[in-house]
Amino acid sequence: MSDSPSTEERRFDAVDWSSLDPTTTDGGSRRTVVAVLLPLVVAAAFAVDYLTADGPPASGPTALDWLLIGAAAVLVSVGLALVGDTQRVREQWSSFRRHRLAVAGLVYLVAFFAVGLVGPLYFTDPELNVLVNAQPPVWGSIDVRKVPQCAGVVVDGRCRGTLEFLLGTTARTGKDLVPLVVFGIRSTVTVVLGAAALIVPTGIVVGVVAATVGGRVESTLMWVSEVLQTFPAILVYFTLFWVVVDGRLVLLTVVLGLVSWGGVARLVRNEIRERSDELFVHAATVGGLDRWQTVRRHLLPNVGSSLVTTVTLQVPLFVILEASVSFVRIPVTGGTPTTLGDPSVVSLGQLVYQGFFSTGFPVAWWVGGVPAVLLVCTVLSFNLVGDALADVLDPQ
Repeated sequence: MSDSPSTEERRFDAVDWSSLDPTTTDGGSRRTVVAVLLPLVVAAAFAVDYLTADGPPASGPTALDWLLIGAAAVLVSVGLALVGDTQRVREQWSSFRRHRLAVAGLVYLVAFFAVGLVGPLYFTDPELNVLVNAQPPVWGSIDVRKVPQCAGVVVDGRCRGTLEFLLGTTARTGKDLVPLVVFGIRSTVTVVLGAAALIVPTGIVVGVVAATVGGRVESTLMWVSEVLQTFPAILVYFTLFWVVVDGRLVLLTVVLGLVSWGGVARLVRNEIRERSDELFVHAATVGGLDRWQTVRRHLLPNVGSSLVTTVTLQVPLFVILEASVSFVRIPVTGGTPTTLGDPSVVSLGQLVYQGFFSTGFPVAWWVGGVPAVLLVCTVLSFNLVGDALADVLDPQ
């Protein structure tokens, strides 16, 4: 008889039992530490900047910059905390790659967010120059009689675009459209990330507490989430609009985030309840994990798939709403009408309004056309990615 161990014994010895010990520090624990420290570091940096500033900074991060940085830090932290099995993530990515349109949409969104995050570091507010107003984009042309002077070459009586003004200039002020578009993208990215950074953590915390505690606490939290969902975000924003003079883009972001988390909370509550009776949850309990550890280490990573899909499909509404507020003009007694948006911040919706409904259209069609195309592509890309994620992450 052979003295070599049996197959079952070798398999038993090959198991890394330390990885099943809830007290063991592993990759998940390290991710949790980073997820906790990252927003704290950003908050500390903001506090230092705020306390040491004597007034409005001539340079350095603005309020919108800090909102964008803080939102990105919160979302990265939530993502690190929700990541479960990396092998499963690779399998899901392989399935996602089969959706060609969704991959193209994801590439576009990555580029869009990269421009919004990094672009403002390389551009400043464009200067007013009426001598070069209505210059066409590099691929277009305009009747030379429609411009004070042509920055490019004149061919057959038409002023051709030039690389100096890649996307052309505005119709009246002659501002370069490239930095305006970059700052407009920054506004959209700020609203999307800022609102998501409020919705996701709030919805997760409320859903987890409701599912774990139960009873009157659960009933109260679900009632609050339902009540908030009945309030249209635009109505809440319009009510507070008359009180807040500065920082209306921040106000819109906060309103969207605080009013829209109810669906995420209900989703998390329902998912945790449904999965609480599965075998892996009972095994974790038998292994020594308490209720909160089981939720954090086993239930939340399984909820992450549905959570990502829900938020991705919810984001296009934020993009449309952020753009649409710039179209609303409010009459002011004894003064010029004001916009429902933030007049101190460039937005894509603002550029669309100026290009199509203010001056220059249809001659200078690119002023509103370029940002309109970007908005359509952004909303379409989010929908494509969201639909693909629904198929990949929740195949049933």
